[in-house]
Amino acid sequence: MKIDGYIREQPAILSALPDLVAPKLAALPSLASRPERLILLGTGSSMNALIAAGPALEQATGATLSFKEPEAFLRYSPRAQGPKALVLALSQSGRSTTTVEAVRQSVTLGLPTVAVVGEEGSPLGQTGAEMVLMPIGEEKAGPKTKGYTASVLTLLTIAGHLGGEKPDTAGLEATLETTVRQSEAAAVDLLARYGVPDYIQVAGQFGHVGSAIEGGLKIAEITGVPTSGYDIEEALHGHAYGTNDRSLVIVIARDVDEARVAANLGEALTALGPKLAIANLSDFATRFDLAIDWPKTKAGWADATWVLFPFQWIAFHIARAKGIEVPGMIYPDLGKRLNVKIRAA
Repeated sequence: MKIDGYIREQPAILSALPDLVAPKLAALPSLASRPERLILLGTGSSMNALIAAGPALEQATGATLSFKEPEAFLRYSPRAQGPKALVLALSQSGRSTTTVEAVRQSVTLGLPTVAVVGEEGSPLGQTGAEMVLMPIGEEKAGPKTKGYTASVLTLLTIAGHLGGEKPDTAGLEATLETTVRQSEAAAVDLLARYGVPDYIQVAGQFGHVGSAIEGGLKIAEITGVPTSGYDIEEALHGHAYGTNDRSLVIVIARDVDEARVAANLGEALTALGPKLAIANLSDFATRFDLAIDWPKTKAGWADATWVLFPFQWIAFHIARAKGIEVPGMIYPDLGKRLNVKIRAA
């Protein structure tokens, strides 16, 4: 299946996912009580999903959070003694070389370890960690779309399990289908108005720092257009100076305060030439907003799941505009050359 097909699969997958995953969590010993120390382990899109879900996990557990890239975990492994710890690892493919090694080491150290994975029978499942398999089916195109959003929602479901409140996305399928359609229209409109940017900068706050990094990553790996992702405050303190009149800045705004800050940045920056758009999840409208009706849910952090829809479509349509008939990884063999994945036998 092509990337656009995977994007369109997301409403059905996400609306059903918490109800499918929650019963599995109840059977895992490591999730039977709240941890005091939570070590979040992953790389690439997996780390971005962990960052996006981090505030919900922190809020649900009250635990001290630390984010570990697998290589750092292997070099400086945490001690098993001390406050009650939980290692929560994520690898959508289950084949990321250093993630598999780090999870195996975590189990060897005696740390309670739960690994979230999207592919059944992957090497990650052979590490001895407790496993959570995401019900998403295959995603062969390379760049993770449904794999990423399902990862975020699975992590939010784990947060809900630990905090005693499961995210409720049941009945959202039709609403999410509308959001997917509007996200594609917004992406097409951006491209029609501004053309292919020479640089795209994305900014968000709290968990949406992860969303910003992932949004930029998705565009870069599919289109080859240089991107970056920052905390909004970090972007305001210098990184906006790296833009020009062919650049596009996209700000993710969750609440009224963030929307006001984003609009102020828009007024200041667009007067100098760069373009700006806001993925505005709040009720405070601005003239820079993407024309998207976002789902409203009780779970305060659930929007980290679907805010990636417009970025997925921006990547897809920029790739098509650049003459890439079937968008995928811009360098499809690079991961193989770098040996970042364990290859299937």
